[in-house]
Amino acid sequence: MAQHTPKVDPMSKLVGFVSALVLLVAVFYLVNALFNTAGENSLEGQVVEKPETKEEETKTASADEKKSGGDEKSSAGGSGGDIAAGKEKYASCAACHGADGKGQGGAFPVLTGIPADEAEKKLAAYRDGDQDYLKEQGLGDRYGTMAPNAANLSDADIGDLAAFIGDEFGGGAGGSADGGDSESDGGSDGGNGGAVDGDVAAGKEAYASCAACHGADGNGQGGAFPVLTEMDAADVQKKLTAYREGDQDYLKEQGLGDRFGTMAPNASSLSDEQIANLSVYIADEFGGTNGGGGDAGASEGGDEAKSEGDEAKKEEKPAEPRIVSESVINRGRALYSSCAICHGAEGEGQELFNAPKLAGTKMDQTINLLKIYRKGQEMGPNSYAMIPQAKGLTDDDIEALGAYIAVMDKEEPPAEAGGEAPAGAAAQ
Repeated sequence: MAQHTPKVDPMSKLVGFVSALVLLVAVFYLVNALFNTAGENSLEGQVVEKPETKEEETKTASADEKKSGGDEKSSAGGSGGDIAAGKEKYASCAACHGADGKGQGGAFPVLTGIPADEAEKKLAAYRDGDQDYLKEQGLGDRYGTMAPNAANLSDADIGDLAAFIGDEFGGGAGGSADGGDSESDGGSDGGNGGAVDGDVAAGKEAYASCAACHGADGNGQGGAFPVLTEMDAADVQKKLTAYREGDQDYLKEQGLGDRFGTMAPNASSLSDEQIANLSVYIADEFGGTNGGGGDAGASEGGDEAKSEGDEAKKEEKPAEPRIVSESVINRGRALYSSCAICHGAEGEGQELFNAPKLAGTKMDQTINLLKIYRKGQEMGPNSYAMIPQAKGLTDDDIEALGAYIAVMDKEEPPAEAGGEAPAGAAAQ
């Protein structure tokens, strides 16, 4: 049988040729591209830089601004932060430290008087976990509370907050000899022990609430509270300012560290002017001095003002005794039976319970103090015992107790005073 050669269609030949040509062109292109890429990456002297992210660009710009020193933010001081931005960020801090930076009456650390650069260091330490530094600053016990709040703060956030704290709360920028020290000391004595410039009459009015504990005569209610007699006005001013600003180190140096919890809430709202007024009144009224007893720092006319004050004292009429009925005193005697357990049957006080003597305490003083305890406000080391006792007392109860305690030390309470209420007794 004869063999036949298969016939090939010319069109098929043409298609095969074109396909081979296209494949050859594609291979040539790929090989050329590969050589070009290898050549570009092997060129000497060329460096391809990675483009900066937006965050890195911001950091670079901030660094350049700080170096140039031309930014208005630098006017805030040590932190170089933005005070306005810090004010907005402080809103969450105010929940604990107070809008005025006074730590909600001393319950939280006081921020007044802290320079911006110092605030910046402390915030950074909380964020970075630098507990050694915080312990050196006496803040080791605050780490657990503050660290979570500072954990997410950026350097810019810390700078802004520090600038606001230093500017708003009297600390200043920091890093300089005169940064913010004039305001924290009240600005009256310049820190040199000079005379305090205050108003004695205004101080007398302000002292009314102090008398509940320290006594109208400044003798501390028979020693139950610190005695205020014979103090220098500048010394009083420094101590009151320390209570307000939370300067516990200074108070400990003065032997008053255990009084901070009692006094800080009372001093927290005092202005510099009020502190100055109280200071001069306490010195003037209780036998103290103003300016160390000398003339240093006294303003012109100081002697004249003092002499006028002495004349006014001489002209003052003694306070009229308060007349109360025997029924009120008898009611007070009945109510006092529960007080006698600690203070003694005759109001003599008992050392065992650290209970002060009450007999003879002026009526107004007892009334004021019991009303303070009734509010739940701490006033001295015995507050834990007195607050629960005062909670259930009515105004009439308190008045009766005040009247009875005022006449306890009198062997025979007067049957009348000033020709009035013959069946009553006089209680100052």
